[in-house]
Amino acid sequence: MKRIVLSLVIGALVCGCSADNKYTVSGKFADCKCDSVWLLGEDSKVIDAVASTDGSFMFSGVADIPAMCRVVTNKFTNANSCVVLLEPGDITMSMEPDSSYVMKGTKANDSYSEFIALTRKINMLLTESGGMGNDQIMALIDEYEQMLKDGLVNNLDNYFGLICLEALYSPSDPESVRTFLDRFSKPVKKASRWQALSDRVDNLMSLVEGKPYIDFTQNDADGNPVTASKVMADPKNRYVLIDFWASWCGPCMGELPYLKEAYDTYSSKGFEIIGVSLDQDRDSWLKAIEEENMNWIHVSDLKYWSNEVARLYNIDSIPSNFLVDCRTGIIVGKGLRGTALSRKLAELIK
Repeated sequence: MKRIVLSLVIGALVCGCSADNKYTVSGKFADCKCDSVWLLGEDSKVIDAVASTDGSFMFSGVADIPAMCRVVTNKFTNANSCVVLLEPGDITMSMEPDSSYVMKGTKANDSYSEFIALTRKINMLLTESGGMGNDQIMALIDEYEQMLKDGLVNNLDNYFGLICLEALYSPSDPESVRTFLDRFSKPVKKASRWQALSDRVDNLMSLVEGKPYIDFTQNDADGNPVTASKVMADPKNRYVLIDFWASWCGPCMGELPYLKEAYDTYSSKGFEIIGVSLDQDRDSWLKAIEEENMNWIHVSDLKYWSNEVARLYNIDSIPSNFLVDCRTGIIVGKGLRGTALSRKLAELIK
């Protein structure tokens, strides 16, 4: 079950002192009574503020590093709010026909406003078209994905390209993501958002066949810590599958017959499984283990997608797994679904 997330969190803003990177952000919220208008950056930190009684504003400064920010009339609500991709240039806010606000005037903001318009259009059509056929839905999705692809290729010099790359990002193809990351302009590479994605991709590229697994410790159902390296060091174990799953995940439960077949066949020959659950509910987790006779090692911190081991392994979709050679600690298989696991074990365990 893939977790699809288009992350549009606020990026960090770090202002430099270059006279060449000046920006202005101006506009007016319609029919607005307020005391001030704020320009907010990461974690709603105040970058700038101006006194205003009618929602009008003008901010100016230097943006050596691009960032995703917000202009608001209230720091604690989204009653009047507009996203701005802060970068050098004159940026102005305007109201769309649906009464939403967008920023325009620079390449990144113009592209982002077009992207938001298409996103709203798709969401509206999907909401209003209860009987829409699959072909129509796929056509909308294709249009959306094509816009992201074009946006990435055409905006490698600004922050919007980074947003597109994040939306297109796939943990199954970190090499392609790395290629695009390396093509961004120097200012974009200084953004904390670029660095975070870069670090994540580098970690993913280290978790491939032929690379060492990452050790971890997490508690089992009784609260006892289970350390992967200790399981690997058990003399009776030759290969260990680190399997990410959850009781609420339909595809995960669909994989169980294949996992059980492999375990029943090879557990006596040196095969073990460490099941890392992304469940939140302890009872649901334990019920699935018992009812499905999953007679291998199980751990979880019940933190859902924030499971610490899942984060360590950059898990964005489940089921997902890594097969490790206990003797060397090297990953010898990844994403072994269906009969692929038994076939791989038959190849390895003679």
